Amino acid sequence: MLARRGATLLAGLGMGALAILAGSTIGLEFLPKLEEGNMWIRAVMPASISLEAGNDYANRMRKLIKGFPEAETVISQHGRPDDGTDSTGFFNAEFFVPLKPFDQWPEGMTKEKLIDDLQTEFSKEFTGIGFNFSQYIQDNIEEALSGVKGANSVKIVGPNLKILEQLATQVQAEMEKVRGVTDLGIFHVMGQPNLNIKVDREKTARYGINTGDVNTVIQAAIGGTVATNVLEGDRQFGVAVRLPEQYRNTLESIPDIKVSGGNGGNAERSRSDQSKSNLAKH
Repeated sequence: MLARRGATLLAGLGMGALAILAGSTIGLEFLPKLEEGNMWIRAVMPASISLEAGNDYANRMRKLIKGFPEAETVISQHGRPDDGTDSTGFFNAEFFVPLKPFDQWPEGMTKEKLIDDLQTEFSKEFTGIGFNFSQYIQDNIEEALSGVKGANSVKIVGPNLKILEQLATQVQAEMEKVRGVTDLGIFHVMGQPNLNIKVDREKTARYGINTGDVNTVIQAAIGGTVATNVLEGDRQFGVAVRLPEQYRNTLESIPDIKVSGGNGGNAERSRSDQSKSNLAKH
C-alpha cells in the first residue's frame, strides 16, 4: 500500500489532464508561421489583357507598393517564366517586397495592418483585379506541395471547362461562408480569347495543298517561327520571322494569307465571299 495514495492519485489525474489538453491542440497547426521579413504579392488581371496593358498595370502597382515606407524595394515579374515551368499568361504579375527591419517601422504598425492598407489601396486603384499576399519561401513551398499558390486548395477535375468554371464558382461561394478564410480566389481555365481556324479539306485539295501546310503557314504568319540561328561567341540565338502586323492584326486580314499550292499557284480567300476563308472556316 502507498503511504500517500491521495497525493499520488491527484498527481496522476493532473498529468492525465495535461496530456488531454496538449493532445487537443495536435493537428491545428503543423508548423508555426515563419516570418521571412518580406511579402510576395500576386496580382491576377483579366485573362484577355495584352502584354502592353499588363505592363502598365504592373508598373503602377510597383509604384504604389514602393510608396509605403515599410517596403525596402519592389521587384516585379510579369507573365510566365522563360523556362516554361508556369502556365500563367500576361494576366499574371508577381511582386517581391523585402521589408525594412520591424524596429524601423512607425509605432503601432504591424505586418497585418500593412497588408490591410495595401489591400485597401489596391481595391481603390485597380477594380476587378485580385490580389494575394504571401511570403517568398512560403509561396514556393505551398506551390510545391499542392500545385497552387495558397495554404489550402480545392481541386476540381473534369473534361468540360464550362462545368469546371460553374463548380468553382459554387465552391467559392460556400468557402466564403467559412470563418477565417481570407484571400479566396479561383484559378480560371476560361476567359482567354482564341481564334479557331478549321481547314476546309476539300478546297485545299483542289490546290494540291495538305492541311498541315495550311497550319504551318498560319502558325508562321501569325505566331512566328524560327527560320535560322545566329551564333555569337558560345551563345546561340534563334531568329523568328512572321508577317508584318498589318497582315495579321484583324480577323478580316487573316483569311487573306496566301498558301503556295502544289501546282505552283497560290490559294487565298475567294473575293466573292468576304465572310469565310476558302481554306479556313472560323
